Amino acid sequence: MVWILLALLANGIISFAYTVSVAPESATLWAMLSTTFLFYLGITQTGIIFSAFMRIAKSEWGKLFSRIGEILTLSFIPVAFVTFIIIYIGGTDHLFYWAKAAAPAHGEHSAASAAHHISPWLRKDLFLWRTLISMAAFYIMSYVYFATARTEEKGHGSACIESKLNIMAGFVMFFFVATNTNTAWDFGMMIIQHWESTIFPPYYWVSNVFAGVAFLFIFGNKILAKYANIKLEHRKETLDFMGIMLLGFTLTWIYMFWSQHIVIWYGDFPALTKPLIDRMSGNYFYIFILMLVTVFLVPFLAFLYRRVKLSINALLFVAFVICIGVWISRYLMIIPVFSDGSENTFLSWTGVALILSGLSATIISFLAFLKLFPGVSITTFTEKHGDH
Repeated sequence: MVWILLALLANGIISFAYTVSVAPESATLWAMLSTTFLFYLGITQTGIIFSAFMRIAKSEWGKLFSRIGEILTLSFIPVAFVTFIIIYIGGTDHLFYWAKAAAPAHGEHSAASAAHHISPWLRKDLFLWRTLISMAAFYIMSYVYFATARTEEKGHGSACIESKLNIMAGFVMFFFVATNTNTAWDFGMMIIQHWESTIFPPYYWVSNVFAGVAFLFIFGNKILAKYANIKLEHRKETLDFMGIMLLGFTLTWIYMFWSQHIVIWYGDFPALTKPLIDRMSGNYFYIFILMLVTVFLVPFLAFLYRRVKLSINALLFVAFVICIGVWISRYLMIIPVFSDGSENTFLSWTGVALILSGLSATIISFLAFLKLFPGVSITTFTEKHGDH
């Protein structure tokens, strides 16, 4: 299994490096790498957010998945920083209009310098440091929360530890929102000249949490069965709660989607409406419809029925569909800026290789964490809190 994952990871790295080196225009390839990066960054960062949610809500069933979520977040740190640095070094000039060198015009040294006059935010050095600092702040807070939770788990803490963890959980969520807002600005708004939306960052990180919880359920089901001998199909109440939670995020996502689009639509400013129209028309029309079906229609209709929520196979299927839908959302967020959609980038060898290598990197990182830190338990759940 590990060798297959390593082969998929190597295939993605080699395919991307080769294709970028020989392609006459590589902006779409860098956009595809960014799409993959943002998707896996979002679902792994959500892992510890799930744990924070469950702690503040004092949920016992959530303890089954909380530690897995924490490990998902922390184990992905090297992949997150390395991939961003690769995008920054090789892809910035291809992805961001304000970073592209151009001939001087009207006394300006370049298009990039002209962009700097529009906003001091549009600088390559600031793009680098604000991303590194925001990500570092989130991951440092996540580690502090994780380490403190392990202290409590070992029984070395006092009654005040629980109160401290509740406060830390709030800070983890704060830094999650901060770093995801920064990412939404840079990879969502700053790739389109003069496009802005105050609703877009919340829409972005709500999507991440939605897909992250779905992925955590799929991944956690396998991990719990392998390492803790816990079969989720026998825990109907846990399945029911997970289904209810995913239904809640389904409704939250469609609300944020509506809020994001309706405000811009009623404003009717061409500079703001055109990027949205480009993502839902022409060659992207059917992909956009597929996104709505997978992110909203399928989970909404499925979770109306309790028997779906109580079936492990049905719940896993719907969670998988949600992950597909949010990935499509990331695809539509970036790719239409660089391609008219006449060629489906994600269906190319490099596109598929990047998707699979991202998944492989996520799983390999998790398994490597378990090898490096064998004393870390897979779950904080105990039978005295059982949901039979």
